[in-house]
Amino acid sequence: MSHLAAVVSAPKAPLEVQEIETPQPGPDELLIKNEIIALMPIDAKIARFAMLPIEYPAVLGSSFAGTVIGVGAEVTGFDVGDKVVAVKTAGTTGNKYSAFQRYAVCRALTATKLPSDAALDTAVRLVGNLATVSALFNANLNLARPGPGISAQLQGKRILIYGGTSSLGSLSVQYLTQAGYDVITTTSPRHEAFVSHLGASRVIDHTQPFETTVKELVAAGAYDIVVDTISNSETIKITGEVLAAQGGGKLYALQPAFGPEILPAGVTRNFESWSLLLGKEEHAKLLEWTFGTYFPQALAQESLIPVPARKIPGGLAGLDHALDVLIRGVSSEKLIVDPWE
Repeated sequence: MSHLAAVVSAPKAPLEVQEIETPQPGPDELLIKNEIIALMPIDAKIARFAMLPIEYPAVLGSSFAGTVIGVGAEVTGFDVGDKVVAVKTAGTTGNKYSAFQRYAVCRALTATKLPSDAALDTAVRLVGNLATVSALFNANLNLARPGPGISAQLQGKRILIYGGTSSLGSLSVQYLTQAGYDVITTTSPRHEAFVSHLGASRVIDHTQPFETTVKELVAAGAYDIVVDTISNSETIKITGEVLAAQGGGKLYALQPAFGPEILPAGVTRNFESWSLLLGKEEHAKLLEWTFGTYFPQALAQESLIPVPARKIPGGLAGLDHALDVLIRGVSSEKLIVDPWE
């Protein structure tokens, strides 16, 4: 059996739709008929800038949803015909696990079963950042886990999430407020209505002049943790100054510096591929909880709000254009593609 996939033949090469062999699931894996792909900024950076070392030819993409058509011998809790949302994360490597194709394999541990009448596009818009959020806040920072639908015990800590409009930032705000943290975030006036529903105690306009934005963020602190979910040179200047104003500290970033940057004295940029932490043995229980307990509960109770969807036409052949759209930048939207279109 074979199927179609969007393949990158070499670093920075355009995607080409090709026929490839359909894999079979391993003992702890599922084979999924992929019905919707959600794109991540990292997909575009790997494709266009070769940001991470990978083997070529490559199939990219990490977030998808569809129907189970094959179940590994050691898998429990999933059956053929189940609707699932899945993600390639926690150190998983290999083209068979990637999203930019019509059939994909996933580890059962990183799949979440959905009700038969669930909207696939809602779940897939949330799942791509879930491992990063869980890894950064729980595995790395040892913060309390959220419990959807219950009154969280107040933790007495304030956290700045710069970029509440991004898909990662919006999920982080909700995840942390559900765990009892006081969250301050930022957005533009255009998206204030959306971000204001996420649970932050204050939302600050980051389109103001640099000095005004820094002043308002500093006044809303002090912060126990500062996370820059955008992490480009302009936002790092802002969040770096906010940390410097309270004596310095670690600035948690979601991407590395792509060029020279000067941080204020006492401020250090902390970045790693956060989701890889969930692949470590010491975090196995956290990985299981993230996709097997927290996410199903959050979806069932509709306690997470995804950023709006923007469908890119053309199916697999439209993915190359979708990557260009991501490079130009999107705000408060998640790009999705139907691989069967």
